[in-house]
Amino acid sequence: MTNPSAAPVSTKFLNVLVIGANGYLGTAICSAFLRTNAPPTSFRVHGLIRRESAAHQLAMNEVIPIIGSLSEPDMVRTAVLSHSPVWDIIVTCTEPSRATEAAHWSDLLAFIQDLASESAFHGVRPFVLWSSGCKDYGTTGLHGEKSLTPHSEDSPLQSHPIIRGRMDAALRVLEVAGAEGSDFTAAVVRATPVFGYSGSYYGAAFDYAAAFAGAFGKDDIRSRTLDFTSDEGTIMHGVHVDDCGEGYVALATAALPDDDRRRRIAGKVFNISGRRYETLREVGAALAQEYGFGHGARFGLAQDELPEAVSGHNCGLVFGWSQWVSSERIRNLTHWCDKRSLFSENIGVYRLAYEAAVEAGLDDVEKVRRRMAGNWGDDHKATE
Repeated sequence: MTNPSAAPVSTKFLNVLVIGANGYLGTAICSAFLRTNAPPTSFRVHGLIRRESAAHQLAMNEVIPIIGSLSEPDMVRTAVLSHSPVWDIIVTCTEPSRATEAAHWSDLLAFIQDLASESAFHGVRPFVLWSSGCKDYGTTGLHGEKSLTPHSEDSPLQSHPIIRGRMDAALRVLEVAGAEGSDFTAAVVRATPVFGYSGSYYGAAFDYAAAFAGAFGKDDIRSRTLDFTSDEGTIMHGVHVDDCGEGYVALATAALPDDDRRRRIAGKVFNISGRRYETLREVGAALAQEYGFGHGARFGLAQDELPEAVSGHNCGLVFGWSQWVSSERIRNLTHWCDKRSLFSENIGVYRLAYEAAVEAGLDDVEKVRRRMAGNWGDDHKATE
């Protein structure tokens, strides 16, 4: 029983700045930091966003909104430093459009250097967690192949051309942070695809299954299969976005200045992936059952064997990108582990959440749909 007369414990707040706090991943990271509050040390979480319309939702979630654009460096610097000149942890999770990414990555690094210089002047060197992704490594083989091995943080980088700029920016931040006299330390986080809530790129799986089902009547679908062009052994290694957010916090707390693990984290790359991978066979079977296909799923079909209704669904990065990724480094160092159900295990709940996000008209859903349609260059609502 709590003793109401006990002397209060003085709480020390560490300032966290999440750049891109209103995005899919940024929202999860903010929530994870707030859930981790453990007196006498707690996190005060600030979210840097471009659009004032997003500020209300952040404030409702107990995240302090800061409005500013990296393309206006003086203005955003003033906005951030008005809240505090000292930043303990800075997290980046922005997704610029391809049309603006070169300038964006340069502006983002310059902004962090500026904040770090001010913070170091007041005695605190920030720890920066810079988001990249496991597509930096390229693909692995298929499930069941004898030569199959997972990617690790030491694997060669073979980035998909679409996200090559992001990969190069991550390498650059490690170089700058590791230089003599740098005012900040940094680690790069490479997560596998994430799912849950508004779905991220896994939302395309639901759109595909719904479109395929829509090509047939309710009675007809019971005698049909849900068909895919990719091999059933394609590895779909994902992690729930909540678990991913917890991984960021695990690294941040392990890197606090009074913890000697910081030297083992700074300058390193950390993968975040689920406890095991799923295969397209598992995911396809779960989707087929969820959408009422009475004869299950088939794989390896030609594109012209599919209904016209799914011709506009370019899901190669979802169903055709086979990749197994080890996350032993973060697990061993921080004892982080993922806890949420795998995608195929709880697909009905994840579908329910995704359809609610679609109905609500969330920006995240529309951005992914544009990209699945091949439009990577006009994300006018790109998170920042």
